[in-house]
Amino acid sequence: MARKNGKTALIAAIVLAHLVGPEAEVHGEIYSAANDRDQASIVYKFARQMVELEPELLQQLDLVPSTKTMVARITGSVYRAVSAEAGTKHGYLPSLVIYDELAQAKNRDLYDVLDTSFGAHDEPLFIAISTQSNDPEHVLSKLIDDGLSGADPSIVCHLYAADHDCDLANEKQWKKANPALGKFRDHEDLATAIRKAIRMPAEEPKVRNLFLNQRVAPIAALISRQEWMACSAPVHLDDGEEIYLALDLSGKVDLTALIAGSASDPCRIVPHFWKPADHLTEHANRDFGSGSHRYREWAEAGHLKISPGKTINPEAVALFIAELQRRFKVRALVYDRWRVDDLLREFDRIGLQAYEDREGDKKGDGLRLVPWGQGYHDMGPAVDALELAVIERTLVHPNNPILNWNMANAVATMDPAGNRKLDKDKARFRIDGAVALTMPLGLRSRDRKVKPIDIEALIG
Repeated sequence: MARKNGKTALIAAIVLAHLVGPEAEVHGEIYSAANDRDQASIVYKFARQMVELEPELLQQLDLVPSTKTMVARITGSVYRAVSAEAGTKHGYLPSLVIYDELAQAKNRDLYDVLDTSFGAHDEPLFIAISTQSNDPEHVLSKLIDDGLSGADPSIVCHLYAADHDCDLANEKQWKKANPALGKFRDHEDLATAIRKAIRMPAEEPKVRNLFLNQRVAPIAALISRQEWMACSAPVHLDDGEEIYLALDLSGKVDLTALIAGSASDPCRIVPHFWKPADHLTEHANRDFGSGSHRYREWAEAGHLKISPGKTINPEAVALFIAELQRRFKVRALVYDRWRVDDLLREFDRIGLQAYEDREGDKKGDGLRLVPWGQGYHDMGPAVDALELAVIERTLVHPNNPILNWNMANAVATMDPAGNRKLDKDKARFRIDGAVALTMPLGLRSRDRKVKPIDIEALIG
């Protein structure tokens, strides 16, 4: 649910219900988890205030403020508020865990430690209470999606969120995200934040995420998540099929993206990504927060190819492209000119015949190479083609988590003439896959344009 709806007080009440109330058990272990010591202290503070205001509860509990601990005198059950240092939690055997504001967790280490520690109890319970994360790959987002799917009856999700792309001024939508509105959630406080977002569009993503509990990024993406996911379906490219390839090379140490897309409609795309092995942990910490293992998890799931050492080996990328050239009828490889010389040298070394087509009509033997500028001139029509393909559902993607993440990060800037380009400086994180996807759609659109008929040539 949205902020300021009493989530922390609710946690405190649930804790006491399991510590000395109707859900209490002998020698239970109850933990409220938070992402830092201050948040953990707030949870304990609420629970302590409830106990101190009720003499009957105070008689049943020993309070230890220094360690944020409560001990039930009759059952021997223990409650403790803990923070995010996951390494110190491996000895826990909880009967109940409540994770406060899971969306703010920079990594899933503490969640995983607590989630795998329930084996000693017959009916353990794990509750996450939070405002939504704006990251579709965050552990909370995954939990919400799984809970709403209904695939496992032991997992329950209560989601209080306004409808996607709802009118900000619609007060019925406010209520959907704020169950305490009109009770102890101040109406005027929320209305003030909404009015500010209406006046100032830059405030809108923040308000939608924090106060309407929508899964939106702080900066509006080029393609909304709802539109992007509507294009998701299983994808297969047949051997011998005509395809386009597009490559966005990293600076040797970051993410390299290669997109294969069918020449026919709908354009079915298959993404490929590379990352140097020696930077998996460092860059996961940089892109997803300290302690993250996101890149390693993607590699283990088969979504990310690992290049040994500290850099991406251009030979590995060249050999992969050569294999695609053998399997499919590749109409063109479109690429960002930046750092492509190493790849072209590898093409020569492995004997992959190729020619460069800069004007759109040059003929040659082998793989057609089309350089694609990253400025408004080339990217403007390509961004338009991407947006149109998504809106008209003539694009099909396989729900690849890296490409999903890149698309969620992709934002566009506009020149005075109305042309747009993807802006890596304004993007929150990596957008390499989004850049690689945009280029072949632009080239497909350009290739399909009908040239004017030469009347004199026909008469002659």
